[in-house]
Order: sequence, then C-alpha cells, then structure tokens
Amino acid sequence: MRALLLLLFVPTLAFAQAGGPPFIPVNMMKVAATPVSNTVNAVGALIAEDSVVLRPEIDGRIVKLLFREGQPVKKGAVLVVLDSAEPRARLAAAQADLKLAQSRYKRSEELVAQNFISKQALDEARANLDILRARLQQEQVALDKTMIRAPFAALAGLRQVSPGAYVNKGDDIVRLDALGNLKLEVPVPETTLPLVRIGLPINLTVDALPGQSFSGKVHAIDPVVDPVSRNVRVRARIANPAGSLKPGMFARATADLGGKTSAILLPEQVIVPRPDGNYVFLAVNGKAELRKVTLGKREPGRVEIVSGVQAGDTVVLDGQIKLRPGVPVVTLDQAAQMMKKMQAGKPR
Repeated sequence: MRALLLLLFVPTLAFAQAGGPPFIPVNMMKVAATPVSNTVNAVGALIAEDSVVLRPEIDGRIVKLLFREGQPVKKGAVLVVLDSAEPRARLAAAQADLKLAQSRYKRSEELVAQNFISKQALDEARANLDILRARLQQEQVALDKTMIRAPFAALAGLRQVSPGAYVNKGDDIVRLDALGNLKLEVPVPETTLPLVRIGLPINLTVDALPGQSFSGKVHAIDPVVDPVSRNVRVRARIANPAGSLKPGMFARATADLGGKTSAILLPEQVIVPRPDGNYVFLAVNGKAELRKVTLGKREPGRVEIVSGVQAGDTVVLDGQIKLRPGVPVVTLDQAAQMMKKMQAGKPR
C-alpha cells in the first residue's frame, strides 16, 4: 500500500515547484523566418488580341470571295464582294439628279440677281441641292457595303458561305483572328491585388505544347472585384511571333509578385481561435504566454504570421487546451529528465 501511494505521488513531485503550480510538459519549437516565393498561379484560356466574325450589313448575292481559309489577310483588304449592280444604278441616278439640281441652283442665283424670282425660290433650290448631295452620299455608302474589308491584319478562319450564295444582313461569312499577340484573362485573389501592376511579367505554359514556356506582361486590370469569388480579372498580353499559340488553348500562368522574400510560417495547430481574434501560446521565461497574432496567407498545413510573433520566439505546438497564461511549461525532454532525477532519488 505504501508503494502504491509513492507511485501516485512521484509525478506531482516531478512537476511541482515548492509552493507553486505544476509544470506542464508540451511540444515547443523555435520560430524562424522561412524563405518564400511570393508568386501567384492562375489558369485560363487564351483569346485572340482581336477577333471578329465578318457579316454583311446589307442583303445580297456573293460575287467573289477574295481570301483563302487559314491564310493571313491584310488590314483593309477586300475579302468579300457582293452584287453591286443595283447600288451602282441608284448611285448613277443620284449623280444625275444632283447635276441637274446644281444647274437649277446656278440659274436661280442669276434670276435672283435680276429680280426675276424671289429669294425664297433660291432658298428652296439650295435646300433641294443639299438633299440630293446627302442622297448621293447615302447611295455611295450603300455601294461601299457591297465590298467587305478586313478591319485588321489577321488570319482567316473557315468560311461559312460559297460564291453565288445569297446572304442576309448579319449572316456569318468568316471569322478573323489576330494572332500576333494573344491575351490571357485569369482570376486573381483580391488579397494579392496590391502587388499586381500593369507591366508585371508572367510566365506561361500550355498543355498542348509540353516543355515550352512563353512570356508576357499584364496590360489590364479589371477595376471591379467579383463579390462572389472575391477575385479580380487580370488580362495579360502574350507575344506569339511564331504563331504556335492558338486561341482557346488551356494555359497556366505564374507571376512573381515580389515583395517579401521571407515570412514566419507556423503549423496550423498552434493557432488558438477566440471570438476576438487568433492567438498562440509562447513559452517566455519558462511560463506560458498568450499572444494575439495576425494571420496572412495559408498553404497546406501552414499559416503565415504577419504580426505578434517574431523569429527567435518559442511557440507551443500542442496541448494548448490545458494551458493558461502564466502556467510554468517545460519541454517533453525536460520533463523526462526531471522524472529520471526523481526516480534516481527515490528510497529503495
């Protein structure tokens, strides 16, 4: 019976100070700054720098297709010619009417100078002349619409029509894509937005071209944050001189945001969440101290401590549930050594 009482009493002797609270053995670690690479990764699909589907503005029959599928076209080049017989006839009629109106107006000026007609008649002749000039411009515009031109230098896609086909206003004819530069639009978390800037270099890889990497720069940042995802759309321009990149390719982008090169990263289990914030237990002069901390970005199993803990501090890794501020703490090794000393000093 005496031996059993002694065994029960030994732990208390091992972890007690005279007149003080017992020691609590815990796991601890020294805090050190960890090198970090402040990068952001995102995925998205490539899109052309400029892209348009050519559609006629008027109804008509296609007379000529002056492009080849999959071949480059120059800016301003005529690609499609519609039947222009009717617009040309209307233009010729408008030119004849204008010529007659100009002669009548000139004659009216002479008659007004001789007081044979009133100034009101001259004003009416001038108004008729202006109307016919506008009509001539209108007919010229209608004639111009029978020739569909490339709005920019691009690569022609697959045509949707054939020569001789009758097309209505708005029908698809062919798609044009400018491939000299491509754009990549990706979502970026709002927390990294202060480090994203116009001209920020990015590196790009695509699944369709393994082993190759491409470079680009950020050229536009959406001023609005998505209220659901809390992301910001960022658009980068990618040089594509060889034309190996194609719109629609799935791409992975990486950008070095600069900023901090080291950070304090601690295991997530050290965080003690409370209603007024997040805390950690530190071992300071052999006693537990509760310290409020500010958290930064997270990664699997670790969290960044922005403030509250510095390199060189000793943080308690586990057992926080049994700790209170001011309670003496020792490491597990120290506790084992104290037990050995107590056992060595026991009476036999």
